[in-house]
Amino acid sequence: MHATSISATYLLLFFGTVTSAVYDFCAASDDSSSSCAGDESYLLQADVGAHKAKDSSHRSHDLNLQVGSGTSDPTVDDVMATFNAMSTNGAAIDIDQGSSWPSKYKSYFLPYTYHIEGIQRFRPSPAGGSSYLALSGSGADANIFIAEIPSRASGPGPITGGTSVPTGSITRVLDIDTVYTHAGGFQIQGNLLAVGVEKGCNAMNRMIPKGLPGACEKASRVLFFDVSDPSNPVKLNTYIDRPGTTAGAVGLLKQESGKWLVLAGGTDSNELDLYVQNDDGSFHKAAHWSKNELVTAVGVSGGYKSYQTLNLVLQTDGAIYMVGTTRSPTMIGRDYFDLFKVQPSGGGRATITFVASKAVRSRGADFSAAGAIYVDTSTNMIGYGSSWLPGTGTSNPVVPGNTIHVNEFV
Repeated sequence: MHATSISATYLLLFFGTVTSAVYDFCAASDDSSSSCAGDESYLLQADVGAHKAKDSSHRSHDLNLQVGSGTSDPTVDDVMATFNAMSTNGAAIDIDQGSSWPSKYKSYFLPYTYHIEGIQRFRPSPAGGSSYLALSGSGADANIFIAEIPSRASGPGPITGGTSVPTGSITRVLDIDTVYTHAGGFQIQGNLLAVGVEKGCNAMNRMIPKGLPGACEKASRVLFFDVSDPSNPVKLNTYIDRPGTTAGAVGLLKQESGKWLVLAGGTDSNELDLYVQNDDGSFHKAAHWSKNELVTAVGVSGGYKSYQTLNLVLQTDGAIYMVGTTRSPTMIGRDYFDLFKVQPSGGGRATITFVASKAVRSRGADFSAAGAIYVDTSTNMIGYGSSWLPGTGTSNPVVPGNTIHVNEFV
């Protein structure tokens, strides 16, 4: 179904753009498939037990993610205009790996077995202080790295912009899961972080086709963290179980109804699932989308790519947008921010329209490793990218070193 044929009723039901609207996609459609009725589509809210983080200071609060909990990013007045206004040239931020950088992330042979997978910027603290970034990674355990940038006070606006390159360092390394050890592209919305983690499998085995000896087992989860204190994320007692599929890119959005919307991408983001929160705080799988269903707006070229990150952005009028980041072709190509509009189309499906693409120039970063969109204010979005590993200089492949090269696109 073409995007323009979506009814206003479905828009209100699906995305909760009116505070009083209550959404249940399965009830709103005539779909009775297992995507709505199956137990596998619901968010589990049992104790995560053995999957808790190993860091003793990073304890679960034994809390579930409730409807209306958490804060959200600002809505954007005009997503298209704000996206188009972003710079195409990356400004450098240098992050030292610090003293606790895991030894597993020191293999520099392609394809990198363990590497940085995602990047996000935390919301500024009302109390001020440093700026913070989070990076995800896949190692012996799934990791979240916290980078503190004391050279830039917390607040709205870019981190870069002075006469010198902002510098920071990794101050926390969190082991977030010991079974699902591959953490991918993720998103922070307000004070909530959502990240997909996949059953452990190294880079070489991921290249083996399904069904052959040594092929990876496909199983994943979406984990949630309270990041009210950027220096000490707290793993919530809630997760989305995704048996039989991956979760290499996860997007997150708080709707005006207070219910959270989660997007999870599998198979290089060629298959997307959208989950909507129920009244009791659990989630149901509201819609599925496949790459071959893509709608492309008139005048937009470039096509759908393999996305490492998919971040969701809410426009002030209630429209939902998705920003994908990637490098195409891998390693040798250009870095891209691609913009899509996300709408429901009934029957457990979604309509995704490719509306804009922005090729950018990075210095030491590679969007095949990590990229992100940060909603700064209602009129400003900022892009980010990261290198695969700590390195020396800005060459790609990475030359061993101690500096994680982050780029900011203002």
